[in-house]
Amino acid sequence: MRDELVKHLSSLERQGLISTWFDRKIAPGTDWARTIDERLDHASIILLLVSSDFLASDYCYQVEMKRALARDQAGQARVIPVILRPADWKGALFSHLQVLPTDGKAITVWSNRDEAFVDVVTGIRRAIEDLALLPASSPRAALPSIWSIPYPRNPFFMGRDEVLSQLHAQLQAGQTMALSQSPTAISGLGGIGKTQIATEYAYRYHQDYETVLWARAESQDTLISSYIAIAKLLNLPECDAEEQEITIEAVKLWLQKHQKWLLILDNADELDVLPPFLPIVPGGHILLTTRAWDMQRLATRLEVETLSKEQGAALLLRRAGLLAPEADLSQALFEDWQLATSITHELGGLPLALDQAGAYLEATGMSLQEYQEIYQIHRQMLLQERRSRISDHPEAVATTWLLSFRRVQEKNPAAADLLHLCAYLAPDAIAEEILTADSSVLGPLLAPLASSALLRNQAIEVLRAYSLVRRDPSERTLSVHRLVQTVLQDTLNEREQHTWAERAMLAINAAFPKAKHGAWQQCERLLIQALAGTQIIQQYQITSRKASRLLYELASYFQHYARYGEAEPLYQQALYIMEQQLGAEHPDVVSPLSELGLLYKKQGKYVEAEPFYQRALHIIEQHLGSEHPWMASLLNNLAGLYVEQGKYAEAEPLCQRALHIREQNLGPEHLRMASSLNNLANLYQRQGKYVEAEPLCQRALHIREQNLGLEHPDVASPLNNLASLYAVQGKYAEAEPFCQRALHIMEQHLGLEHPDVASSLNNLANLYAAQGKHAEAEPLYQRALHIIEQHLGSEHPDVAVSLNNLANLYAAQGKHAGAEPLYQRALHIMEQQLGAEHPDVVSPLIGLGSLYQRQGKYAEAEPLCQRALHIGVQNLGPEHPDVASSLNNLANLYAEQGKYAEAEPLCQRALHIMEQQLGSEHPYTQTVRANYTNLLQEMKPNISQGE
Repeated sequence: MRDELVKHLSSLERQGLISTWFDRKIAPGTDWARTIDERLDHASIILLLVSSDFLASDYCYQVEMKRALARDQAGQARVIPVILRPADWKGALFSHLQVLPTDGKAITVWSNRDEAFVDVVTGIRRAIEDLALLPASSPRAALPSIWSIPYPRNPFFMGRDEVLSQLHAQLQAGQTMALSQSPTAISGLGGIGKTQIATEYAYRYHQDYETVLWARAESQDTLISSYIAIAKLLNLPECDAEEQEITIEAVKLWLQKHQKWLLILDNADELDVLPPFLPIVPGGHILLTTRAWDMQRLATRLEVETLSKEQGAALLLRRAGLLAPEADLSQALFEDWQLATSITHELGGLPLALDQAGAYLEATGMSLQEYQEIYQIHRQMLLQERRSRISDHPEAVATTWLLSFRRVQEKNPAAADLLHLCAYLAPDAIAEEILTADSSVLGPLLAPLASSALLRNQAIEVLRAYSLVRRDPSERTLSVHRLVQTVLQDTLNEREQHTWAERAMLAINAAFPKAKHGAWQQCERLLIQALAGTQIIQQYQITSRKASRLLYELASYFQHYARYGEAEPLYQQALYIMEQQLGAEHPDVVSPLSELGLLYKKQGKYVEAEPFYQRALHIIEQHLGSEHPWMASLLNNLAGLYVEQGKYAEAEPLCQRALHIREQNLGPEHLRMASSLNNLANLYQRQGKYVEAEPLCQRALHIREQNLGLEHPDVASPLNNLASLYAVQGKYAEAEPFCQRALHIMEQHLGLEHPDVASSLNNLANLYAAQGKHAEAEPLYQRALHIIEQHLGSEHPDVAVSLNNLANLYAAQGKHAGAEPLYQRALHIMEQQLGAEHPDVVSPLIGLGSLYQRQGKYAEAEPLCQRALHIGVQNLGPEHPDVASSLNNLANLYAEQGKYAEAEPLCQRALHIMEQQLGSEHPYTQTVRANYTNLLQEMKPNISQGE
């Protein structure tokens, strides 16, 4: 049972909170009685494993337990009885103590023994936490006789248990493995809480030491003074030696000869001064606190991170007196919790800054909301003000770092400039290529670093020496604390702030690539910095061409990934800057105009899109002529917009003109020919001109494959068009591989959730549905609908298309209750977004009409079918296959009602159109022919009776 308990205690042991010992660990040949006594004398917690055997053992009960209880009574240890098996322990010497498990229920009595052991471990954890939080004045926390920690224990210390456990384990492991000659260094940014951690470590683990010493190590002079004080504390004869070197050597010799001591060297930022003060083979533990990153083989570094938002919020609320010191964050008011978390984020989780803020809140009695508002206006003053009655960290955040800034400036002016640049970049993941992309924008001191890796690394080394930046060599990035940025910005005058902000923006722009295929990964890497650049442009009102270029490329990246809401204001701002710099009619203004038109088109905002295209066309015609290649792109875009609106008559001459311009200027095999061919093919397909559409689709596919390769994302568009063309002609076997290939390419390049992927999903699902493969089609429809709603909103026309497709599938399966609301919603969206006469409205009208027909609701069905026929004829002409479908549906409706005279001419006309447009073997033609045959069969009895 003891072995089982040890297993359950392993979690506490791994965290460094405990180390376990019992008598079976005594090595052979060891004086076991003395070893047990030593362990009992140094243990913080002593567990009595109570059973009848324990009570019956004279040695356990009379010797070991009495010794343990004496230490408990003296406040030197905590004794916890653990009841293993039922026994009569009432009246025992330990019966006055709280036992485990809960309520003294013996472990063997529990129905689940694991639960019993967990209950025991939980109680032990509470005891550990209790011991850790005891003040230094408690008899239970009796300190070593030689103790020179200059600060009391911080009642607000929190959030560092993992660091302390790791530190303890590292120091203990070093001693066990005879590696104690290597000090351990707590490393990190000024204000991160290094001194607090060292102080807390000394209080928390004081029982491991007989002597605990403290030395100020910020300079050689402070070290000398501290060592002289240590020599006096140790009563060394050399403490009053005239030559200081003799006193220092005496302290080093004492540290080498003695064991169970802890020496803390605080603020050892300049590591070069340390070696003369360190013993060669220390007998105890040396702990440094330092801002340095490179330990120069002097110590093993333990880096300290900022507090998490939860830890920071708890510290702030406790320090402000809004939460009891021992209370959990969950006990705070919800509004306080939210505000404290927000303030923690603004202060970057820096303990010193949070302590300052909490002290200010406590002193002024203001609310968290008021503090947050004041901080936005007076942050410089607040970061310079320190309200603390304890001298463990007398300097404010700003003061703490200003000295480091000055030292950096003295050592390497280029490093200081690098820090100034970083102050205006996003604090995390500063890609190092920002420093190398364009030296001309960095300023005279920083420019040489762009081309010299040696100089660049020297500058970074100086900054790391004070933990002012962190470097990730695998990711090739730097990072800087947001408050370092804040304090550094506040040291600059207004002109300097503008200069460095603009340099940062220009450096970001130089590194940010053109947003196109092959560059998406680099765009993603620099995205957070590009966003920081746009904030600089807005804040400092920068209106240069390079500013507009950054805005434009970032917007293009967002548009590619269907992040339309983020792209729109960036395009608009880029357009505004270009208009300001170049004039509203300059040809360069055309690019943002065209992209805004495309952006609105993709969002289904057709009315907003058209004026941007029209204006761009006007500018090119005026300045470059009506046959310029740019005209072809704009004509294509405008034609595509008209096709989406069902304005096929307006679209066709634009498509043909664009194709002609490109053939004349670029040649028949140029890559840009593909988009013109693709657009015209799409128009012909919508008009039912399948014979004309197919060679255009094939030619567009060939051109893109030849120029871009088989897997380029732009190849997916002609693949999808060709697949749709084959599907509508009933050539399902030819269509499917094109559908699947297009979907694969889209998913590979755009991810699984892009709206363009939804189009490929819909195409493949339509193909399966046409073949009656309902089980394969439905999940594709569902997935497409989810993607479009997520990215484009629930009212986008593409949502209506997906709803209509899914409704058709349900209707084909006889799921009328599921289909009807989908048809109705699709119809509503299309009418609202496209207009009541748009050709796309025909699909939900036909679907809903057919559904009502199957349900026998002829009165509701007929006006829908008639309206669908009218819209089709108006937009597509009387000979379009979609018109034939509407005629056939209306004929079926009349036939079911026995209105054969009305049905027959409609059926004949539908069959004629299908045979002419699709051929006699097309599935749609065969369906209409079968309907006509059935109609004739049904009419025969009536004809005979009439004769």
